[in-house]
Amino acid sequence: MKNIVCIIARTNSKRLPHKTVLDIGGKKTIEHIIDSMKELKYADKVYLCTSIDEEDKILLEIARENGIEAYAGSRDSVIDRMLDVAEMENADNLLRVTGDNIFTDSIMLDFALKEHMEKGADYTRVEMLPIGVTGEVMKVSAVKDCYSKIDPDKSEYLAVYMFNPDDYKCLTVLPPEKFILPYQTLTVDTPQDWERTQFIFDHISEKKIYFGDIVTLSEKTDIPHYDMEKDGLVKLPNDESITYGEFREMYESRIKKSIQLTMEEGYYDSERNKRR
Repeated sequence: MKNIVCIIARTNSKRLPHKTVLDIGGKKTIEHIIDSMKELKYADKVYLCTSIDEEDKILLEIARENGIEAYAGSRDSVIDRMLDVAEMENADNLLRVTGDNIFTDSIMLDFALKEHMEKGADYTRVEMLPIGVTGEVMKVSAVKDCYSKIDPDKSEYLAVYMFNPDDYKCLTVLPPEKFILPYQTLTVDTPQDWERTQFIFDHISEKKIYFGDIVTLSEKTDIPHYDMEKDGLVKLPNDESITYGEFREMYESRIKKSIQLTMEEGYYDSERNKRR
């Protein structure tokens, strides 16, 4: 099987302008994600998928400087960009990672991809983690089916459409108990998120920061803006929104309907030691 990573990124963020190209830890935000995706053992190639807008050309340059592929496509349709890459590469599976998730964890995502292939799933995700720790794995044929049913310009919400066990064979990977933290966040979308990210980089001396390192840090000190507010709003397609508590309830009902697999205790730490 051919597995292609699609890092979905643009530079048009409003709440934290140009968040994908901000400097931290000696690199740009997007470069930390690129480095993590290069670690994937079961992925064949990594693409940075951005738009044709002039302001996004900087991302194409960063991709080339970092030795990965780059593709500029639709401004608004994430799914079009992904399927264009899938066609060019004759891919079987796509791994979708977003450019604001600086702590996307290669160990979690590699495990999900391996199990996705072994179980023949249409859609796979690691659940019960903080927002921003992992991506999702999708069979290309399932993505094409989804494309036929949605407005492509709303496909930034692709997970809402595809993490649907009523329509697709969904696999949910559950982490070891110490990593079950669904009401925390590590994404980078606001100035407060950036403050949290800087705190983490200031307090972890490892050259490469894995999610497990952040969990260890959180056990020693309070990480600012780490907790999600249950009554905070989450955007959905068609300009709808629900509270984060309601969003978790929706996802947990889908977890129950999907195939579930728990990562064995000790696997994560063993893999982290190997990658260091």
